[in-house]
Formats: sequence, structure tokens, C-alpha cells
Amino acid sequence: MDRKRSPHTALVQMLQEGSISLPVVLFTQYKRLGLSEGEVMLLIHIMLYQEKEGKSFPTVSELEERMSVSADQVVRWLQSLVRGGFLSIDEEVTENGIRSERYSTMPLLQQLAAAYLEGEVPDMTEEEGEEDAYGRLFQTFEQEFGRPLSPMECETLSQWVDQDGYSVDLILAALREAVFSNKLNFRYIDRILLEWQRNRIRTPEEAIEYAKKFHQKGVLYQSTAPQKKDGFSFYNWVNQN
Repeated sequence: MDRKRSPHTALVQMLQEGSISLPVVLFTQYKRLGLSEGEVMLLIHIMLYQEKEGKSFPTVSELEERMSVSADQVVRWLQSLVRGGFLSIDEEVTENGIRSERYSTMPLLQQLAAAYLEGEVPDMTEEEGEEDAYGRLFQTFEQEFGRPLSPMECETLSQWVDQDGYSVDLILAALREAVFSNKLNFRYIDRILLEWQRNRIRTPEEAIEYAKKFHQKGVLYQSTAPQKKDGFSFYNWVNQN
């Protein structure tokens, strides 16, 4: 009986068997959450890789191959999804101690659930000021680095704000301190923030006073390497517009 099936029927059955689970609310609420069709399609491809192909962290090249946009556009959408709290990058450690990353769509599901239960997106107008500051943070980092941030770097920025509780102004102060020290990388900026946290530095003004004394010691953050003294005042970068 199976041999008598037409190719069309066989293909239809194959398509039915090869489906993936997608929340219906994603299609009914994505516009209200501010997601574009391209971002939604990217999320679907990530879900497909994870559910059907066992790839928890598909590369940009792999995602580009299945979409009608460039790799740069894929990266921009990934950045936007991470910034918007729809996608996160989690670290996994195997029993052998091997570290790897995976995309998690749990933030998306949480936002969809909130939108569905409340009947609307949570009050965004009250958070408009915070969102502007958040956008300024990413924009300033990209300007200083001279390139778009990677998805992992976007995730790090989000974690500094959402998980570690650093203010946007303090993170920007740490960025400029890293520029001043000629150590423009995320690891060093994280060291600065940790140093300030240990010393209960909460505002850029407090950071100015602390860094002024710190520089007099001629050392870098968590480093024994000597710091060059070129007469550049720590106040200069803080007061820049």
C-alpha cells in the first residue's frame, strides 16, 4: 500500500513529521513586543537547529545560509534580540569540564507569557528613560570599539546591567577608564567594575576620586604591569560630552 503513495502524498507526510514546536503566541504577540519579521524568522531558525539538529549554538554562517540576508544583518538581529531581552547566551560546562555556549529563548518565552497574561506589553512608557540610556550604552561601546559588538559582548553588557546591577553611567565610566589605560577589551572593563564594586564605588563621581588615587600607584587593575604616566587627567574623559 505504501508503494502506491504518490510522491506528493509522501512529501506531505514527511513535512508533517518534520515539524517543530512553536508557540502560537509568538505569531500573535511579536508585533506588540516590537519584534520584526526578520528577527522572528531568525528565532525560528535557532529553535530549529536546537530541536531538530542538536546544535545549541549555530554559527552566524549557518544561520546566514538559511536566510535571505547577509551575515552582517544576522549579527545585527542577534544583537537586537539580546539587547531587547528576547535571547540570551548561556554557558554550559560538561562533565569533562569543557565549556560551551548555547542560545536560550527562555527570555522570549517569559516576555510572551507576560504579554499574553496581561493582555499587553508591560508599561514601556515608564521605562522609556531607561531604554534610552540602555541604547546609549550599546552605541557608545560600538563607537569606542569601532565596530558592531558581537552577540556575546551584547550579552555581557546586558548582564552587567540586569544581573550585576551596575548603572549605565558607571559602565560608561569603566569604558572610558579602559580607554585611558589603553586596555580596550571587555575582560579589562569587567576587572574595573569588579574593583569598583569591591570598594563600593556606585557613581561616576566616586569612580573619579577612586581612580585618581588608583592611578597614583602606577598600576593597572588586577595587574602588576606599570602604567604609563603621560599627564592625562582622569577628569578629562568623565567630563567629555
